[in-house]
Amino acid sequence: MSTVLKFTSVAILALWAASPALANPVKIGWIQGNAAFQAEQRTQDGFKKYLTDNNIDDWEVTYLDSAGSAEKVANNIEDAVNRGVDVIYVTYADLRASSNALKGAESAHIPVYTVDSGWIPGSTADITTNNWQMSAEVSLSLISQMKGKGNLIIITTDKIKPVRERTDTLRAILKEYPDIKVIGEYNFDVANFYQETLNAVQDFATRYGEEITAVWTPWDEPAQAAITALQGAGLNVPVSGMDGHPEAIKAICEPNSMFVATGRQQFEEWGVNLATYAKRVMVDGDHPKEVTNGKDIVYYGATLFTKDNCK
Repeated sequence: MSTVLKFTSVAILALWAASPALANPVKIGWIQGNAAFQAEQRTQDGFKKYLTDNNIDDWEVTYLDSAGSAEKVANNIEDAVNRGVDVIYVTYADLRASSNALKGAESAHIPVYTVDSGWIPGSTADITTNNWQMSAEVSLSLISQMKGKGNLIIITTDKIKPVRERTDTLRAILKEYPDIKVIGEYNFDVANFYQETLNAVQDFATRYGEEITAVWTPWDEPAQAAITALQGAGLNVPVSGMDGHPEAIKAICEPNSMFVATGRQQFEEWGVNLATYAKRVMVDGDHPKEVTNGKDIVYYGATLFTKDNCK
């Protein structure tokens, strides 16, 4: 994530232009916000498919799992810089501790492309969904299930920028629905998101029981944890998630499922983008900002998926 080459110095830009494109193998440091995220795995699937389809078999990719820790993300970026990689990817991470690490990558002329992590100074570009759009559609779908009234449980985290955007969108929408009351909210630790969601919803189910009208969660895996907890308590209420993972789509389409809505994101395509960025910069010799058409943030739309789409 660096303005790796949103440099203000003409001299530095000239040095880049004069540098020859590197021959294979390209060395990539891949910093994972949390390797347990299914989004991580799907992004890697797209990346690997690009390499296979283009007969690229000698790139050196080192994966570093940050296990949901902002501090580990920063340390892993510094580690990748010290190892002299050609390109750094940071995926689904909390970057709030990474400003100095990104400056180090910038000083080393290493492009840093991030995925769904939020753009901050020092980043070359961030690939992400329009999280406001996705959350608006999913949240309104859940509110429709509630018929605009009742008691809502919110499960979220403030550790990831896209999730903060999704939650902020929900809160803005709820201002227009005075008959919906938020009776419980839990902010989980990203490192242990599934178990903490399970425990939190079990606690809410014990406290409120049938008073719960619906549960909103920030992505699909917490949604599935919430459903497991609700089922264990003998409750049947609508639950929403976001990401559009295959398991979530399947769950939504099951008869009498509590999983009612998700937003389908384009993770595999993002992985393809990461691969093409590295190839164009390190093999073809393109400028790191040129590969994103000068954009700091590359936005993708998401598609609402509900039971109506199961056909």
